[in-house]
Amino acid sequence: MNIRAVAGFLLLFLCVAPRARTQAIPPPTGPVIARAGDLFITEKEFVERYEMLPGFGRHRRSQVEAQKLELLYSIIAEKLLSQDAVAKGLDTDAVVQRGTLEIRKLLSRDELYKREIIEKVRISPEEISRGISQALLLLTVHYIYFGRQEEADFVRKQMTRYEDFSRLQIDSTYHAIRDTATVIWGTGDPEIEDVAFRLKRKEISPVVGASGGYYVFVVTRARRNFENASLAPDVLRDQVTLAIRRRKEKALLEEFAAGVLRDKTGYAVPRTLRVLATAFAEVYRQAEGDTVVYLTPERATEIARRCSQSLSDTLAVAGDRVWTVAEVIGRLTGQGFGVHRTAFHSIPIRLNAELMGLVQRELMGQEALRRGLDTLKEVREQVEMWKESFLAGAEKEAIHRSVHVTDAEVWSLLKAEDPTVPVPQVQVRELRTSSYEQMQMALEDLSRGMSMDQTVRKWSNDPSERERGGLSPYFPVTERSPIGSLASRLEIGERYGPLSVQGGILYFELVGKKSAPLEGDTSLARRFVQKRENLLSGKQRRAVTLRLAELGKEHGVDVYADRLRMIKVTAIPMMTFRIL
Repeated sequence: MNIRAVAGFLLLFLCVAPRARTQAIPPPTGPVIARAGDLFITEKEFVERYEMLPGFGRHRRSQVEAQKLELLYSIIAEKLLSQDAVAKGLDTDAVVQRGTLEIRKLLSRDELYKREIIEKVRISPEEISRGISQALLLLTVHYIYFGRQEEADFVRKQMTRYEDFSRLQIDSTYHAIRDTATVIWGTGDPEIEDVAFRLKRKEISPVVGASGGYYVFVVTRARRNFENASLAPDVLRDQVTLAIRRRKEKALLEEFAAGVLRDKTGYAVPRTLRVLATAFAEVYRQAEGDTVVYLTPERATEIARRCSQSLSDTLAVAGDRVWTVAEVIGRLTGQGFGVHRTAFHSIPIRLNAELMGLVQRELMGQEALRRGLDTLKEVREQVEMWKESFLAGAEKEAIHRSVHVTDAEVWSLLKAEDPTVPVPQVQVRELRTSSYEQMQMALEDLSRGMSMDQTVRKWSNDPSERERGGLSPYFPVTERSPIGSLASRLEIGERYGPLSVQGGILYFELVGKKSAPLEGDTSLARRFVQKRENLLSGKQRRAVTLRLAELGKEHGVDVYADRLRMIKVTAIPMMTFRIL
């Protein structure tokens, strides 16, 4: 959460805010640079969050301290809002609890992965040497891709030498494609690479299953990989080691998952999977131009429309977690889900693989929780940080929902910018009395059936209003505050009040309304909508800022600027490189 708009305000406020409470505060878990109420901001948390921001212009030393201070105020604001959310019981909100549970699973699963996979990977010097020698080569392969294994097996049996591979005519009814590719070690499917680098030139490979299909290929050429050859020896060695590690981790993960998750409930529902796969294939086939078709938001909407009867049906189950068709479409949209134009027939296989991965990750998360890995100190600290962010977000949304913008406010702004803007007008019948006691008696007459006109003539304290029965001429909703604004929200015949105004107590009825020509003037309609959005956004920011000021005064805030200045941070602006 980054509340940039309040940074300047908090800078002024935090310098003068008193400490309102002296209750016991939980001890921090490391060096502290600030306190917001009962919560501390440690150097460790600050550095982690600083390094996770994009940080444009971070290489300029003159901006670093300002950026550090701005982030610190943002974290202070988040912690103040999160404490307010807890005080209001928002920590029991289903959305917050669900988000916190997902973070617990994610972080616990990461810890499980470290213990069971990363720490158990072993790489021998021989493997590294072999990997380096293969990384220095580029292999050109001719291949035949099959969608079905039985077809691949049958065709492979017809080949005994390279000439057979080149000349063999494949039946057009087979799901097969001939093509040429370059195999670069460490970048493709390991199943294909393992076979390709063992083959002799023009030797025919066995059937190799990879990427949702089956391949038969021959190596026709081997040449030097000048890109890898140009790397410094230690850099090349590191890259090869990393590639080997990733593949070993994948193999270990599959082995671990097969053992630990053997008795767990996890599956995809075939019927709904077929419905979704059919919709994907139909939409993807309509795509034009791209070699690889990705799941864009527009395509996701069309797929959802084609699956409209099944969107709430169960698609996958993992332990106590269930995903509907709609939820899976949303997840795949975030991932992109690209399919090569020649492989649309493999969409059911690809979707099934995605669901298997989803189910596996969820079951591993549940297993990590069962082992209590979320109770580890480092995991608890991370979970708490995310929970505070969820709570602050929930409180911020609650503040936003409490802010409203009336049509009259929007028209006032438009009128101030352009006096020629046609503003809606209203006509009211007003009843004014000198006291609440008189108003009460007038309202009793209304409740007994007396008309508004008669009531005004009897009880109004304004002679001119009594004479015309309180009926006003039409006037813009931007005028006669607060009557114009209030009347703009009423329907004809509705009444409002009593309320205290200058000159006494007021009660009124909306008699007529003349609307502005928004339907006939699209330009004015767009301006009206944009102005409303801008006004609402501004009022919401102000409401959050004011609430933060109240919370800071109530809970107390301390900032240790000298400690903040001593914190060393990286000057690299790109987050990816900083993490690496």
